[in-house]
Amino acid sequence: MASRQPLVVEVLRGPIVESLHNVMAVVVNEIGTVTHFWGHPQFLTVPRSAIKMLQALPLIESGAADHFGLEDKHIALACSSHRGEKDHLAALAQWGEKVHIRESDFVCAPHLPYDEASAHELIRRNQKPTVLCNNCAGKHSAIITVCKHLGEDPAGYDKYEHSAQKRLRKILSEVTRVDHSKTAYGIDGCGIPTYAVPLQSLALGMTTFINSKETPARKAACERILRAVRSFPFYIAGSDNFTTAVIEKSQGRSIVKGGAEGVFCAILPEKRIAFAVKASDGAGRAAQVATAWLLLQLGGLSEAEFKSLAKYTMPSVTNWKGDVVGQMRVAKNS
Repeated sequence: MASRQPLVVEVLRGPIVESLHNVMAVVVNEIGTVTHFWGHPQFLTVPRSAIKMLQALPLIESGAADHFGLEDKHIALACSSHRGEKDHLAALAQWGEKVHIRESDFVCAPHLPYDEASAHELIRRNQKPTVLCNNCAGKHSAIITVCKHLGEDPAGYDKYEHSAQKRLRKILSEVTRVDHSKTAYGIDGCGIPTYAVPLQSLALGMTTFINSKETPARKAACERILRAVRSFPFYIAGSDNFTTAVIEKSQGRSIVKGGAEGVFCAILPEKRIAFAVKASDGAGRAAQVATAWLLLQLGGLSEAEFKSLAKYTMPSVTNWKGDVVGQMRVAKNS
């Protein structure tokens, strides 16, 4: 399928299409050749948290993960946008003890846990969230860990000229085939740079995890990250979350990771394909529905699996009583 028209996600209230979201998508094979697209493959966007698996590569390739004896759950947290549940915070604290990371080392700010029950528990106890509650704390732990392993001062690791950021730009340039030293960038919600690249390049970057032509060292690093994500999907996001649910339900046949402002990246290792999506209006709800639809079309989820995840794949529109009054779906002519 190749269409300059984006996927259209409809929001229905009863039989009425109340809202429409346009979602661009690009599917590539193992060597990066585009096999399907909707919209503009070269649409420029910032990936936000959707590429955290790629940003975790230095943690493995530098030898830092082995040096500090990190477990697979820690590797999964490096790739995560966690929901601040107690097991997430406990594993992050354990990681910090192994590496001697202090809360003052982090540049990301505290926020209430994304998990509603965990947030309510903090409020009930009249406690303030710590920096470990930040959904990007795993990524930041990974960056600090690599700095410490290499004998670098992690202070200022969020700055463009810091060695940590130079290292990330080098790896992202290699895997996306876009020179990140020459592309525009902004600052992510967690405080580090995020770079504008074509949507097709995001999909290409994710093929790093399935490309048989990668160097032995990179293949080994990718295999370890894939193993961690497949083995510990809870640590990628958490309870009641689309990302974790897809990895669990598919038993690792499909791996998805979302980012703010309606970005998703996905890998189907057995199918040897990857894809990226972007909702043009930044609507995460639309990007999720489009991602689920693509997983079904591409064989990443079976019909039965797709239906069993209906709360995420075909989300209902409800009123304040909880009554179902509508539905979200990809338009039939997409």
